[in-house]
Amino acid sequence: MPIYKLGNKIPKISESAYVHPDAVIIGDVEIGERVFIAPGAVLRGDNNKIIIGDYSNVQDNAVIHTEPEFETIIGRYVNIGHGAMIHAHIIEDYAAIGMNAVLDYRSIIRRGAIVGNGAVVPGFKEVPENTIVVGIPAKPLRKVEGKDDPARKRIDGFLSRYRKFTTLYREELQRIE
Repeated sequence: MPIYKLGNKIPKISESAYVHPDAVIIGDVEIGERVFIAPGAVLRGDNNKIIIGDYSNVQDNAVIHTEPEFETIIGRYVNIGHGAMIHAHIIEDYAAIGMNAVLDYRSIIRRGAIVGNGAVVPGFKEVPENTIVVGIPAKPLRKVEGKDDPARKRIDGFLSRYRKFTTLYREELQRIE
């Protein structure tokens, strides 16, 4: 798999994490326990550090980058959907980023927040804790009402599935051509 050292910046990947052979990991990147990195995902730790917390997932074709003046810190149990563009500063625990969402320069996504599919969080903006945001630019839709909220249950299902994929892919994925 393409994992690259850049100067003295070397990726650190937990042994229990799974990084697909078609993902690209460059430079100062730390990937935690039971993290799943899907095909086509790109994590570029060339400007500064990227941290992916335990039990999170980065789905197909998502891009995560940073700037020299800030790290990109992704918490635990974070779901990053297919094709998401992450140029954020902080994504806290239990947050979810929808498919093709864009988190612009130095945005902050608070604990349990959900950024809808295709939403754009502008630079220097903050999404409040346990809030669903949608649209361009992203605006609050509603609060997440605890563990039994249908949106929270759906995200928890994704998180569970991708944690299982860390083992399934490691043990059973075989290239046949």
